[in-house]
Amino acid sequence: MILTSEQKLFRDSLESFLSSKLPIAALRSLRDASLSTAYDRGVWQQLAALGVSSITVPTALGGAEFGWLAMGAVAQEMGRRLSPTPLLSSVVLAQGALINCANLDQINHYLPALLNGDEVWAVAFEERAHFSPDSVSTTMTRRGLSGGKCMVLDGASADRVLVSALNADGQSRLCLVKTDALGVKQSPSRLMDGRQYAAYEFSDVPESECDWLAGGASGAGWIQVLNQGMVVLAAEMLGGARELCERTFEYLKEREQFDVKIGSFQALQHRAAHMYSELELSQAAVDAALVGFDSGQGDQCAMASAAKALANECFQLISDEAVQMHGGMGVTDELDIGLFLKRSRVCNQLLGNTHWHRLRYADRAGF
Repeated sequence: MILTSEQKLFRDSLESFLSSKLPIAALRSLRDASLSTAYDRGVWQQLAALGVSSITVPTALGGAEFGWLAMGAVAQEMGRRLSPTPLLSSVVLAQGALINCANLDQINHYLPALLNGDEVWAVAFEERAHFSPDSVSTTMTRRGLSGGKCMVLDGASADRVLVSALNADGQSRLCLVKTDALGVKQSPSRLMDGRQYAAYEFSDVPESECDWLAGGASGAGWIQVLNQGMVVLAAEMLGGARELCERTFEYLKEREQFDVKIGSFQALQHRAAHMYSELELSQAAVDAALVGFDSGQGDQCAMASAAKALANECFQLISDEAVQMHGGMGVTDELDIGLFLKRSRVCNQLLGNTHWHRLRYADRAGF
């Protein structure tokens, strides 16, 4: 990942902050917290003050406009520490949807609170057990908004939620609703990765509580937001995979068996080389997609799917190998290795598994 001097400076300052405020111990604490807690709200406001929430936002809208490469670098640093933050849920998906799918009046009204961390949003668009963004049955009827959503990232800690729904004309659009509005019910849960997810039920939510995003190209805008979410998630996954590689390679240099370092065993050297080559291959795909967002060039749907599919396979391979090479200790809660493995399994399903992205890439390529 080739960054500008400003982007490098921003990444380095963030790295120091995350190591201090959001080490892996923060995730361990989160696992034991109330289900209604998805992250430390105070730490998130500090991150917003550092500029994390405004990285890709144009300067005309009050952002830093550092670009998507910088966003990818931030996601990787968070992935290395398994940092629980609403970066993906609120900044990339919800804030991105606002900028790409709303009109200028709505953006000017809502965006400042998101940029300074006063508000955190979530996006509710999943309705099935597997990723299917085009499947929308939540509907606005004469009585109000009704339907159900599942797997809402950080959903029970959000102030507002963007809901994909069919409007009165039968068109799929995004609707902004306060999470404490009449007719809105949340059911939080915590998956194996320790993060919070929520199911939502909307029962005749009054239309007065709903603000439909009214941008001119909301359909294309939402597809772009999903692409960006896929790639940022892939970047986070590669951050975790790189951390696992470094920890595992250090372990191979230190652990002794038969009075020699196990890193001298050729079989383990071959497996380590395979891990590293897959990591760099996936990194190239993620970097290409991030550059594509910044330049506006290339088939961004295809690049996003290539990045996510490769990241899925890479993170799974490296987390598997890391556990194996650490022996039985690798799966114990005493070591952090198992936490990365659990995160990899959840990330593999978020925003499309490998099969979904392979099919999408093949379709874009005309196969």
